[in-house]
Amino acid sequence: MTAFDRRLEKIHKKRKTPATVRRRQLVLAEMIGAVVACVGGYLLFIDPVRRFEVNLTSKIIELMGIDRISGALGDSFVVFGPGLEPVVAEMTGSCSVWSSVLALAALAVVALRQRPQALTGFLAAAAFVLFANQIRLLGSLLAGRYFAVDALVFFHDWIGAVLNFAYTLIGLLIMIGLTMYDAQRAEQDRAGRHTADRPAAWARPGLGHRVPLDLTDEEQRDSGLQIAAVVHRRILPKAISRRLAKRREQRRIDYRVGHETPARRAAIIRELAAKGLGVHTATLLAVASYETDPLVLDALAGAVAERQWEPVAGADVIALRLWARAWLMRAPRERTVAETGRLIAVTGAGGPAGVAVIRALQAAGDHVLALDANPDAVGLRLAGRSAVLPRADHEGYAAALLAAFDEHQPAALICTVAEEYAAIAPLVGVLDHMGVRTWLPDPAAAELCLDKVAFATTMHAAGVPHPATAWTAATAGQVPGPWVVKPARGRGSRDVIMVDDPADLDHAFAAVPGAIVQTRLPGREFTADVLIGRDGTLLACVPRWRDETRGGISTRGTTFESRAVTEVVTATLRAVRQTGPANVQGFVADTGEVTVVEVNPRFSGGLPLTLAAGADVVGTYLAGILDPSATLPPAGFQPGVRMARHFAEVYYAADGTPIPDPLDPVSSSVPNFPSASPAAFPSAPAAFPQAPAVGRPGHAEAVGHAAATGAVAVAR
Repeated sequence: MTAFDRRLEKIHKKRKTPATVRRRQLVLAEMIGAVVACVGGYLLFIDPVRRFEVNLTSKIIELMGIDRISGALGDSFVVFGPGLEPVVAEMTGSCSVWSSVLALAALAVVALRQRPQALTGFLAAAAFVLFANQIRLLGSLLAGRYFAVDALVFFHDWIGAVLNFAYTLIGLLIMIGLTMYDAQRAEQDRAGRHTADRPAAWARPGLGHRVPLDLTDEEQRDSGLQIAAVVHRRILPKAISRRLAKRREQRRIDYRVGHETPARRAAIIRELAAKGLGVHTATLLAVASYETDPLVLDALAGAVAERQWEPVAGADVIALRLWARAWLMRAPRERTVAETGRLIAVTGAGGPAGVAVIRALQAAGDHVLALDANPDAVGLRLAGRSAVLPRADHEGYAAALLAAFDEHQPAALICTVAEEYAAIAPLVGVLDHMGVRTWLPDPAAAELCLDKVAFATTMHAAGVPHPATAWTAATAGQVPGPWVVKPARGRGSRDVIMVDDPADLDHAFAAVPGAIVQTRLPGREFTADVLIGRDGTLLACVPRWRDETRGGISTRGTTFESRAVTEVVTATLRAVRQTGPANVQGFVADTGEVTVVEVNPRFSGGLPLTLAAGADVVGTYLAGILDPSATLPPAGFQPGVRMARHFAEVYYAADGTPIPDPLDPVSSSVPNFPSASPAAFPSAPAAFPQAPAVGRPGHAEAVGHAAATGAVAVAR
């Protein structure tokens, strides 16, 4: 390049106006125009606005029935003080709301005019400012009317000035809040272009992740100092910086899909992936990193797997494909049942019955919303979705339950806690309107089962074999021994005392709160899992021996068939008018006589044995919930099926993040041990090569394992 060419290029650069300078000139012109408009509008319209405000204030005072204040002068008030001395209070321009309204209008036109809600926000702010200024004027006039002229001046000039500043500022915030709101605050526009504007130090997989740009050295020098990047790189500890970045990224997912239900989120993810993995890569990576619902993650992994034919568009797409491969291949077991797409809510997720119902629904292809009052309930970790509610006797239970259903939109509710029936029964109409189907027993029938005194009375009146029962200290000695002393309202064998010596009976009766005394029956203890149709038809009756129990829960049992047991159980439930699920406990004497001890109007903790014996009482009950008019088929079972129970653990961090099971071969492996062939172990995904997951370490395997971890977990 010659010296002449270099000089021409230098002259051309000097004549070239940078875009920043043009932008500054445009902003300056807009500011000057706004000032001119405000001044002109003030001079033209201040007098009509003053008269309008005086007239409005006079009408309000007239409606309030206050005398000695008049706006007859048009632009001033005549106020008669406590001594009837007249004072003319002029409505000056500084007293008017017009200057505040003009300022808000200028801001709306200059800064917010491209927002579709700008006019709505301005009108709402102007209405608020007018209302607040009327309060200010009324306060000043009433101070002069009831106190003195000095009080009017003090209130108007000092207190009124503070109020003027406050309501103008609040009006500005109202306008900004209504104008800046956007229900689709996506970090990508509909064409897939990234619109995030945040420090490059925070550019990581997630919503708003910006594709690195090939900047020239001159552009990099002109980029300027990024304060947030310096703070995160040089000042904040790395742990805090990572925590803030993680929380920011987690929230970014809400901008696009986080406010939707899981089913809708899954549909949106499929739509985004169908446009190409390279179009909405940032959004898909954010879902892979921070989504916790298995339904959505399954949808994402499946959508990515379906588009393996696309050419690789960059490192982000590679990371997304590796995550999807790891998610699909690390699943503990391959599903053999098609998903129904339904979401079923289950209460009592921390109890054995709740856990059994959750697992039965998942095995049938349903998704589960687990509900429990204990935030550490194991069922909350087994289900795909969960919510913590207050206890059923808490005044906020109904509101919390409806809020959870409004958020997750389940199709049906299965209650495994009988004490919750009374709280849920009044909500049946509301739940039905929300699309949540229910099948609850008659509250009176449930109360008969829960109150052992009322149950004993009902059994004796119906002629159903039941042990002799007393519920007062005076009659306790009339019950033949040996005895069992227990609460009249209780569950789980809590506060149960076995008494053999008559001398200990009074002490045991006094030690148990609300006690009853019954004859301790001889023979073999059984429980019958029963399902009664809405019309009283016996749909299923599966008796099982309670070979071993712990804490009132059967840990070893065997199903058996007995016509005598079935007849007594049927008579028992007919006497209490129970419908839906129930479990009946009793004894079979050596002579073959069957005696019923109690009825729980819900699924039992030993439900897995009934399901294993072939009686799908959960599926039948759910079918009756979803279609009350359906004819439900009777459920048979296989006698002689035995059950041996064990503990199973679920691990999670303090924030609820699932932690992989160290004893599960899916998420851990034995070093230097040869992998089994897929033919010998078809369900052993640990033999597959491991791929790095995006986001939290162990997220994919932890969530997948937590959703399918076995048995009854901590609840025995």
